Amino acid sequence: LHAQDPTIGLQFHDASVSDGYTLFTPSANNSVYLINNCGEVLNEWTFNERPGATCYILENGNLLRAGRQGIETRDWENNVVWSFSMESIGLNQHHDIEPLPNGNVLCVITDTYTDAEMIAMGRNPSILDPEFKLDKIIELEPDGATGANIVWEWKFIDHFIQDFDAAKVNYGVVEDHPELLDLNFDNGFNFDWTHVNAIDYNADLDQIIISPRHLSEIYIIDHSTTTAEAAGHTGGNSGMGGDLLWRWGNPQVYRQGDTSDQKVFKQHDTKWVENGYLDEGKISIFNNGGDGTDTFSSVHLIEPNIVGGVYTKIDDKFAPVDYDWSWDGSILGETVLENSRSGGHSLPNGNFIFCESSKGRFSEVAKDGTHLWTYRNPTYDTGIYNQFDEPTGNALFRGEKYPTDYVGFTGRDLTPSSIIENVNGLSDTCINGLSVSNNDLESLTLINPVSNGAIQFNKAISLNAITIADVNGRIVYSIGAFSGNTLNTELLPALYFVKLQFEDAIETRKIIVK
Repeated sequence: LHAQDPTIGLQFHDASVSDGYTLFTPSANNSVYLINNCGEVLNEWTFNERPGATCYILENGNLLRAGRQGIETRDWENNVVWSFSMESIGLNQHHDIEPLPNGNVLCVITDTYTDAEMIAMGRNPSILDPEFKLDKIIELEPDGATGANIVWEWKFIDHFIQDFDAAKVNYGVVEDHPELLDLNFDNGFNFDWTHVNAIDYNADLDQIIISPRHLSEIYIIDHSTTTAEAAGHTGGNSGMGGDLLWRWGNPQVYRQGDTSDQKVFKQHDTKWVENGYLDEGKISIFNNGGDGTDTFSSVHLIEPNIVGGVYTKIDDKFAPVDYDWSWDGSILGETVLENSRSGGHSLPNGNFIFCESSKGRFSEVAKDGTHLWTYRNPTYDTGIYNQFDEPTGNALFRGEKYPTDYVGFTGRDLTPSSIIENVNGLSDTCINGLSVSNNDLESLTLINPVSNGAIQFNKAISLNAITIADVNGRIVYSIGAFSGNTLNTELLPALYFVKLQFEDAIETRKIIVK
């Protein structure tokens, strides 16, 4: 078991991984798990329906989770604290929610309009389907065990400008109004035009950030408004009502720049970096389309500039000109490419954790791109995969990693129980703290010649990485964390060089494969 790469659970572990606990909710079942860096379960919750998308641990230690029909809060022991049915008031909640410091919850809601309603707003009939989806945001105030009151609301439909129909009140010069949305921007999604997939709140600014995927932009709006002000263009701390305070990623949408200025492509999971973190105040994002070629995905940090409470522009485009930090690459030999879903966020020490939704996989990387940790959801709709099975139904939307000193963990029992899957040699190594000294590495030998691709060491050992190159220097095999005394490969007969790495120490050995 130690000589095989785990297909589920913990797949890679570096000693430099940041301290913290990862929360995730599988898409195909009703469970929510909190795990440590070794893949051990610290707590598990079970809900009555599958997730709508996301879940969060609140500062009081309760878990807030969006289902497909409603929202529910459970305490650490899995008791229901609050449960509210969105369907009961005719709302279509989707994708993301955001807990607020006052105990309320921001929710992303979809409204559906007829083509006649959109034409009356100034939409060009040639880019309409029979129905047209637009999102709105509501703030729910929990009321008792099963009730809620809508105490604030913001809608896209209140903040349009168009230059198609001069008879409409929102007719104007699109280029002169970056605070408004061009109703006739043709993004190819005539049915689901905005498709907001993420929402986050900044208490210091009293502002909200949202991610309308189909517009390839992210927006910041003022939350300090009343509902009436949010529907207009004045009021609130900004004096701009519910208009856009900042937008970024695709200035073509407000007719500034060209395709070379686009930085965001069908993105997910935009949020502010938490206060007290190394990159506090910056904005993180998972860029599904990478550079627009759809050949890779990327993660980024963005740093807007605010002067006198106003977000600045450069050459009529909202600042900054480019990303503050970016990463794209491969994890365990696979290029990170997710056409939909997924997400990521910055960690206290500046590391970045992200989720590849279709693989059900989380990974953490350092700022310099060093791969530090990977975990893969081992569950599916009706059970748990066996180790070394290749999971196919283990998708999840995204996850959250909390530092170990997060206030929500105060007074909670965080005693690890076990890993979720049946076996995992890498978790065993992590749990037991197995390691090797540099002297041990220097004395390590490989048994030559190698038969049937099975590389044998003179003793059991734990390493951070093993890389094998042929005589031309071409990498033919690599593995992350390894523990054991036999490494099974499929190397062809030839001479190879095996690089062994533990922390900062690297040793190279020569092998001959028969």
